[in-house]
Amino acid sequence: MIESITKNIFAFYSPNLGSNVYILCGKEIVLIDTSINTNEKQLKEGLSELHISPEDVSILLFTHAHADHIGCANLFRNSQKFMHEKDAEAIELGDLHYTLANITGQEIIFNIDKHLSGNENINIEPFSLKIIHTPGHTKGSVCYYEQKQKLLFSGDTLFAGNCGRTDLPGGDEKKLLNSISMLKNIDFKLLLPGHGVILKSDQKANIDFVLKTLKAKYL
Repeated sequence: MIESITKNIFAFYSPNLGSNVYILCGKEIVLIDTSINTNEKQLKEGLSELHISPEDVSILLFTHAHADHIGCANLFRNSQKFMHEKDAEAIELGDLHYTLANITGQEIIFNIDKHLSGNENINIEPFSLKIIHTPGHTKGSVCYYEQKQKLLFSGDTLFAGNCGRTDLPGGDEKKLLNSISMLKNIDFKLLLPGHGVILKSDQKANIDFVLKTLKAKYL
């Protein structure tokens, strides 16, 4: 359930359709995404393996506003919540359609403390995270690039051998193609996606394969 990625970064793998959750243990405890609400018990158990309680988590970084990534947000009541401005609006309006809460049986009610626009840096020792706006799966999808260790937390923009859907609210296949093409310019060693396995090699080849598949499907 919990895997050590580097000395101070861990992954929680969801037992169902929920997203992966990445746990960054530095000067502050940071989570990237929180999985679906039905995984609350398993996520708490996973964090306890690292001697982390929900109250210890100070920042939640969301890759986008879909319910399978944000469902456990309210578990972390002491945290500041960060999301791209184009998806944050759906949370603040309680948009059950855009967030997919209407089909996952969730109630999505929380505040976004920090609206991201893209190209910001978040520095929390020892991490330096660059926000990269990658629309396509949703309007406000982002990747987080940890510049010191060259890690790309890609949400549902890019997986190992695949990418996120574009037939959901906010999806756009042309924008997703452009976003994934842009990632070719990022020098990353590990791909840490929102679902599925971590890719540890052949990053450029993976992007080329996904782009070829997308172009064959949509162009």
